[in-house]
Amino acid sequence: MKRIALASAIGIVAVTVSISFWLSQTDSSADIANSINTSPATQALPQEPQPTSRSQNRGLTAEQQALLDNPQTLELANRLDFEEELHTFFANAKSLSSEERAAEAAILEQRLAEYERLGQVSAAESLMVRIAMTKLTIEDEAAQKRALQGLIDRQNAAAQARKEEWLAKPRPEFEAYKQQEKQIVQEVMAMDKVPAGMTRNEYLRQRLLEARVAANNNGDAPQ
Repeated sequence: MKRIALASAIGIVAVTVSISFWLSQTDSSADIANSINTSPATQALPQEPQPTSRSQNRGLTAEQQALLDNPQTLELANRLDFEEELHTFFANAKSLSSEERAAEAAILEQRLAEYERLGQVSAAESLMVRIAMTKLTIEDEAAQKRALQGLIDRQNAAAQARKEEWLAKPRPEFEAYKQQEKQIVQEVMAMDKVPAGMTRNEYLRQRLLEARVAANNNGDAPQ
C-alpha cells in the first residue's frame, strides 16, 4: 500500500508540474497578445468587474486546483525539495567554509528531525544522513569519532525505548499469535508425513514464517 500511495503521489506531482508549466506559458502568451491587440481607446474604456475565483484567475479547472491543493501533493513536494537540498549540500560541501557547512547542516538537521518526528523518515535513513553530515562538519578526527559514536548510541537507545514501549502495551492479538505458534509446532510434530521434498524442520520453519508474516501485516508480532 505504501508503494501504491507513493506512486500515486509522484503521479500527482508530475501532473502538478505539467500544469504549472502550461500555466506559465499560457499566462505569458496571453499578456503578450493583450499588449499587442489592445488599442489605447479600448484600454481607456471602463471595464465591468467580473467575479473570479482563485482557480479562474490562474486558468485552472476545479479538478486541477484540487490536485494542487491536495495535502499529499504538497507533502511529497516538500519532501522532494528537502531531498534536493540534501543533494545540493553534499555536492557543494567541499566548496563551503567550515562555518557555512555547519550553518547549512544545522538547518537541514532541524528539517530532518521534523520529518522523523512525523514518521516520514525512518530511523535508519535519518542516521545515515546524520553520519554523512557529521563527517563533513567535524574535521577533527577524534571529535568526529566521538560524535559518530554518540549518534549510534542515541539511535540504539531510541530503538530500545520503542521496543520497551511496544512490549508494555497490552496486546491480546500478540498473545493470540504466540498461541498460534504453539499450535503450529504441535500440529507439525504430530504429522505422519510432511510435504514432499521438505524435512519436518523445513516445513515447520515455513509454517512459522507464514504465521509471522501474517501477524506482522496485522501488527500482531514484534518487528
